[in-house]
Amino acid sequence: MKITVPDSLADLSVQQYKLLAEIKFEENSTEWLIESIGILCNLTKEQTDQLTLPEVERIAIIVSKLNNEDENNQELQRKIEYKGKKYGFHPNLSKLTVGEFADLETYCGGGFLKNLSEILCILYRPIKTEGGDFYTIEKYEGETFPTFWDDLRMDVVLGAVNFFLSIGVTLTTDLTNSLVEEAAT
Repeated sequence: MKITVPDSLADLSVQQYKLLAEIKFEENSTEWLIESIGILCNLTKEQTDQLTLPEVERIAIIVSKLNNEDENNQELQRKIEYKGKKYGFHPNLSKLTVGEFADLETYCGGGFLKNLSEILCILYRPIKTEGGDFYTIEKYEGETFPTFWDDLRMDVVLGAVNFFLSIGVTLTTDLTNSLVEEAAT
């Protein structure tokens, strides 16, 4: 049996990531490891039961690279090709509509992974027009598709997450610096 083992987040789909998050981790549990390998390598329970211990160890070493900090530090991909169509990350978050903002706030509050597809439906939309680095996206209609993004690569998703985290760090740093300057005067 030939097995494809993911060694980067680009090899992992949203659906696989969600399934991994649902597995209850137990330290020193071979069952947890085998179930994870099954999800990561798209293997059935019967197929994972046929793996030898040396095979499991080799796969675990390769898969451990997914936890590498450099691997998880993805850049925002503003434009992506997905299911034969071009999608663009919302080009100007300061111009989110009330509907977009309210829905994002609702979906983020209900658990990031649980509502990931809905969040992606708001942030990445089909590109209407583009010229160089500039583009416009389709208007948000409030419609989401819970399984549409299941095949999207996790490097794209983590790039978007890192984008928001870096904004949070920048705003916190700027606020702190502003307060320090104000206190000094």
